[in-house]
Amino acid sequence: MVVLDETLLPFREQYIEVEDLDKALWVLGSMKTRAFGQVLLFFYSCCLFKNYSIGEIAEKFSKARPTFDFSLLGDILESKKENGLSIETAVKGFIDSFDSLRRNRAKKLAGILSHPAKILTVCNVNGEMIYLYGALKELGKDAVFYVSETRPYLQGTRLTFWELRKNNIPAYLICDNQAASLMKEGKVNCVVTGADRASKRGGIVNKIGTYPLAVLAKYFNVPFYPLIQYPKNIDIRDIEIEERPGIEAFMFLEGDFSSIDAVYPSFDVVENKFITGCIDLMCSENEVERT
Repeated sequence: MVVLDETLLPFREQYIEVEDLDKALWVLGSMKTRAFGQVLLFFYSCCLFKNYSIGEIAEKFSKARPTFDFSLLGDILESKKENGLSIETAVKGFIDSFDSLRRNRAKKLAGILSHPAKILTVCNVNGEMIYLYGALKELGKDAVFYVSETRPYLQGTRLTFWELRKNNIPAYLICDNQAASLMKEGKVNCVVTGADRASKRGGIVNKIGTYPLAVLAKYFNVPFYPLIQYPKNIDIRDIEIEERPGIEAFMFLEGDFSSIDAVYPSFDVVENKFITGCIDLMCSENEVERT
């Protein structure tokens, strides 16, 4: 398979050839792909590298990125196999169904948001802001996006902003530390984020930088909506937060920073008291999980 190297965006679109499981794990661990890209990487690895069981691949993926729930993806595939489907058929069916559900989730959120929608986002689910914009336009609602750069890996700059601009959607890139000023000035009237993990009690885990946006949104009375999927009956605080090498905090600079200390917990825990409503992948169009 080939994987778009997201760390080179927006300046260069280059693909990585993944010919074995070790290469897939390297792609995962080095942040070459994220969010739904990680899901595809896992599923296609299960299709291609059949000298490993689904459980073994899920375990190896979980060691590379412990905060993401690869064991759940493995369980989904195993259940499909037990129903007599091939892995390839199960993967295609899941991807088609998941994409349809994401489009419906965007429609559900579009019905909630104000007109005009002035949306601040951080490290969203791949492509879903494009779906959201289309759903808002269908309802006759204007929309503009403020995209947090999402330090230190700059996923907001490299991915979200790139995706929106590539589709001619109104968007402004902002520094991570500008969110409070925008909210104070009334330039933002909602925050929409992804969620790598979600609890049925209402909390989420998402990319580092999500928690301060949730706190600011609460302070300025701005609705905060995470896009969630497959919530579990767990205490969100018990999830292992991936600590990435501190040297990655200097990735945008040239030079050797190996002797300089930095801290990089790569995910935030956001408790339900900061969340206006979780937009669940599986809810009906008229239902939102209120916290």
